[in-house]
Amino acid sequence: MWNEFELHSKMNIKSLLTIIFFAVIFCACERESANLIGYVDPMIGTDGIGHTFPGATVPFGMVQLSPSNDFKSWNWCSGYHYSDTILKGFAHTHISGAGLAGLGDILLMPTVGVVQLNPGTEDDPASGYRSRFSHKSEKSTPGYYSVLLDDYNVKVELTASERVGFHRYTMSKPGVLNVIIDPTHNIMERIVETGVEIVSNTTLRGFKRCEGEGGARTVYFYAKFSKPFVSYGVAKGDSIMEGEKRLKGTNTKAYIQAKLKHDEVLEIQVALSFVGYQGAKANLNAEVQGKSFDDVKRLAQSKWEEKLNKMIVTGSSQADKRTFYTAMYHSFISPNLISDVDGRYWLEGKVYQSDFPQYSNFSTWDTFRALNPLFTIVEQEKTAEFVNSLASRYTETKVGLPVWECMGHDNVCMIGYSAVSPMVDAALKNIKGIQPEEVYEAVKAAAMSLEKHSPNYDKNGMDYYLKMGYVPGELNCAVSKTTEQNYYDWCISALADRLGKKDDAALFAERSVGYKNLYRSDKKRLYSKYTTGEWREMKLNVWDDLIANYVSGNIWGYSAFVPHDVNGLMELIGGKDEFAKWLDDIFLDTTSIDGHTHVDISGFIGKYGHGDEPSQHMPYLYNYAGQPWKTQERVRQVISEFYHDKPDGLVNNDDLGQMSAWYLFSAMGFYPVCPGDMKYMIGSPLFKKVVINLENGKQWIIKANNDPKKNIYIQSVTLNGEPYTKSYLTHEQIMNGGNLVFEMGAAPNKKWGVLPEDRPISKVHTEKANRLPQITHKPFDKDRSEVFEEAYQVKLVCNTEKADIYYTLNGDIPHKNSKRYKKPFVIHKTTNLKAIAYADGMQPSFVYDRTYYAGRRFGDLKDGFPRITMITRPKKFGDSDGNMLMDLKVGREVLMMVDGLDLTVKIW
Repeated sequence: MWNEFELHSKMNIKSLLTIIFFAVIFCACERESANLIGYVDPMIGTDGIGHTFPGATVPFGMVQLSPSNDFKSWNWCSGYHYSDTILKGFAHTHISGAGLAGLGDILLMPTVGVVQLNPGTEDDPASGYRSRFSHKSEKSTPGYYSVLLDDYNVKVELTASERVGFHRYTMSKPGVLNVIIDPTHNIMERIVETGVEIVSNTTLRGFKRCEGEGGARTVYFYAKFSKPFVSYGVAKGDSIMEGEKRLKGTNTKAYIQAKLKHDEVLEIQVALSFVGYQGAKANLNAEVQGKSFDDVKRLAQSKWEEKLNKMIVTGSSQADKRTFYTAMYHSFISPNLISDVDGRYWLEGKVYQSDFPQYSNFSTWDTFRALNPLFTIVEQEKTAEFVNSLASRYTETKVGLPVWECMGHDNVCMIGYSAVSPMVDAALKNIKGIQPEEVYEAVKAAAMSLEKHSPNYDKNGMDYYLKMGYVPGELNCAVSKTTEQNYYDWCISALADRLGKKDDAALFAERSVGYKNLYRSDKKRLYSKYTTGEWREMKLNVWDDLIANYVSGNIWGYSAFVPHDVNGLMELIGGKDEFAKWLDDIFLDTTSIDGHTHVDISGFIGKYGHGDEPSQHMPYLYNYAGQPWKTQERVRQVISEFYHDKPDGLVNNDDLGQMSAWYLFSAMGFYPVCPGDMKYMIGSPLFKKVVINLENGKQWIIKANNDPKKNIYIQSVTLNGEPYTKSYLTHEQIMNGGNLVFEMGAAPNKKWGVLPEDRPISKVHTEKANRLPQITHKPFDKDRSEVFEEAYQVKLVCNTEKADIYYTLNGDIPHKNSKRYKKPFVIHKTTNLKAIAYADGMQPSFVYDRTYYAGRRFGDLKDGFPRITMITRPKKFGDSDGNMLMDLKVGREVLMMVDGLDLTVKIW
């Protein structure tokens, strides 16, 4: 093995004894810091619904060279699933652990025998170029993957640099090896055009133009082979044109043949660029020219060793170490580089030039919670590059902050303006290389934008949110949108305050407590509320009702998602003891819920669902209530039940490292409940010792005495030798380095961390403590009937006290000079009513718009009347059977995406 160490030295006996003496003292530490990639198993997360991939990549690289199966369902989002036994080939881009499918660019596949350019079928692999394989022949470590293709008896080895994938193929006996180059391969994308060209007898290039989660994009490749071609050709579909050098179309591929002698291998370097051929060629020359496969493999693995040595753990089982270091590995895969070596990069259809590395694949809705805060501790240089990439979307390219950016395209698959959190958190922590003023300009603009609607979760509701303080129940997932935007607004307020922008700080602080409008004191939960002031009722034992109101989470998790104002929520619920009981009830509630869950909700302890991000802070909330021993219990329960060192060892999507980062923090013994507040809640350390090697040269050392694996409860803590009684740490304490020592025990110590001065405080102070709406509730007619036969009595009400209602019946927008509503009135024909309400000291309401239909609905329809047919992409995100979830209530507006176009459809 390349990482085995040998000591060759001439020395006398005295020198040797000296070395042995120091080796005895430091051997444990030295062994823990060497060959850490041996603890990483990239297969973890490839089974179940972890959605990770096993192939070769380097930290934050452009290339993720990994095997591809057929895409069969949502479980194959990464292109590979452990349950599969057939490979189609090896593609160069993949997303790690995402809940969406995409990429799979530029597939290569070695074969022997007759050249076939069609992949064939799963039922009959011999009908095409695919091959069967066995997990017994697979090997996957950081920066390296290998497998034996059973149908061809060819060994495939893969490694990578930042922008280049490196293949090595070995035949079992001398002969001619075919290599299929298939740019049409994709993971749930639509191919627009592909092209291939034989440039010389050792060089090939091509492109793939497609549409999907990465937008309308083009990926270019430049491939260099170590052996000359003895034959080559191109193909359109199944039609092979031997000897032809170039072809473009919607289904073009290429092949080459190379003759190998005994013990010879074929090495192929494939460089990518999202800008052009010249970029791909320059990337190849800069990164791998003159290097062998083994050279690149050694370099890739050394990069992973450097990352893994940032956090060294000792004193637990081998399985725990494998889980920990695999979590580290998964945490350092994304975001991903998108700029070429010359600084050019593609973004939203245009090419730009950057003087710093540009990154994409920002799943910030997931990663702001733990992954990005982890980077601010151990990966500060890259944090600056990530934040600067995000900020440039506003300051340079003028496209605004992304919601979920994939390969330079914002697909807006989630909600809110989540990029605010990691940007503000990094700025407040004074990460070098970040310009706080630029960050502030970008995040403030994002918080004022009315654009960026999610095709999965309805309109964003920002026009309502800015006027009412909450997103109303007329829109789906309104609670989630409100609470998350409240948190992002608090982040902006904190940065504004740091920069001396007091008015903005006050404005965003006031916005940040809008969740209080949605708190139902009779239910002690956050419910959707209509613009009329009515609650959107739902059944808590039916998943469809929950899914309609909460994004990738449930009512229990989102009712607790106020990380910036935990004490404010605690006051609403009734104080710290009631709050702790409220949490207990959630973790202990085992009542059943009917129907199918959202695909992202799993890993339940009671109604707590660890499988998706909105709930993941909840085990740590007991610290705020003065009961930290319960945090210790719940954190350890999550670790033991939902993280394992097996292919199915992740309870849900890793979400580009967020699930892994939760584990890393929690296994070390602390967690950032509210990124931006500079605090980390103390949990229960799993390892006897953790050493975090900080970029400033200091070390943060955590020790847990008395078998922490078994004894989960904190008895006492010292920080740098002094007693420490607070149940939280600060970012400054960690970055200053030091020694945090835990004494652990088998029974809870109910005195440690319980005093008021030892509890964390998370409280927003505003002039309007309850964040009452500044806008009058919309008037409405309580009778929901839409159709009448002869006459209908209109009865309007408004839930704002002493409000006056004005209305029109001719379609005009009402105002104070319109007819004032005094009492119910009768209509006899189809009528469009518009009504508005005014109240002193408040803004006028939104307009109530309703049409009453005279006659019998569908009375004149005959047999064969038109029906609505909905065609969506297979396996629509969030729905296990692939169908789009819709509320078919009459008058309901639904935001849909059809063939890439956003359409608002009203159901009649």
